Amino acid sequence: MVIAATLAMIATAESAAASTGRATLAFGVHLPGAPEEGTASLSKLELALGRRISIVNWYEQWGGDESAANLTWLDAVSASGRVPLLTWEPWAPPAGNVPTAGVTSDQPAFSLSAIADGSYDAYVSSFARTLAAWGRPVYLRPMHEMNGTWYPWGGTVNGNSPEEFRRAWRHLHDLFVQAGATNVRWVFCVNADDVPASNRFERYYPGAQYVDVLALDGYTWGGDFPQYGGWRTFDAVFHPAYTRLAALGSQPIWITEVASATEGGNKAAWIRGMFDVASTARYSRLRALVWFDVDKERDWRATSSAATAAAFAPAG
Repeated sequence: MVIAATLAMIATAESAAASTGRATLAFGVHLPGAPEEGTASLSKLELALGRRISIVNWYEQWGGDESAANLTWLDAVSASGRVPLLTWEPWAPPAGNVPTAGVTSDQPAFSLSAIADGSYDAYVSSFARTLAAWGRPVYLRPMHEMNGTWYPWGGTVNGNSPEEFRRAWRHLHDLFVQAGATNVRWVFCVNADDVPASNRFERYYPGAQYVDVLALDGYTWGGDFPQYGGWRTFDAVFHPAYTRLAALGSQPIWITEVASATEGGNKAAWIRGMFDVASTARYSRLRALVWFDVDKERDWRATSSAATAAAFAPAG
């Protein structure tokens, strides 16, 4: 099967990093419309960037219109030879799916205690059985960025706590095991910046037996957003959190959301710097980078300019 080649590539990158200290990174994207409208847009983006897209990330909300596991989307990604990364969000999303601290986090129906105590067991078990029956590898990223304040599963909002997060995560994992969904790889994903700073992501880690991949999300927001760190290099955004995350366990590490704004610096140079430093021994356990290709809060798109797109091409 074509998806096996992509998984083999990731495994090869792991062994290469172990022997040389330099990783060959798998590259992925979140691209609106993919895979909901097929994978033609992914192939078009590949041509524009001159770089293979091996991982496809998309979002499914428990309270949204598309809450059930969608086999058509999974089949489309698999048939294109790419790995599915499914971000699974227990909330009812607002218009535009834009999370806002102190606003979108207030959803008591989706509190962590409700999840851990079984309020969604029928839905979760059905989702797990669907993925188990599909049978091919799928990376599942539930309740990401829990060390922030913008989602209802955040540990300091909505009546939650880090302890409740760990309990909810383990409960979800146990339901998948009971459903026979051993093809699911569990991705524990934190925000690179703890918000607030005291909300340390280490408190949320559910244990090695419940996590297959450790992951980070992070952005450089540009000079006009000093409250989000302003313009920072890739290394400044990620390396402090990467070091802490690596200490949690021996699993491979992915960056599952990354992008740069266009204001406040040279976006093309930022991207070249990202690939340069991410493939060194400084990030020896990093196996994948997944670009957030959306014109949303900022113009995060990889094709926001010709120079930006050209920066993604592998160095000759």
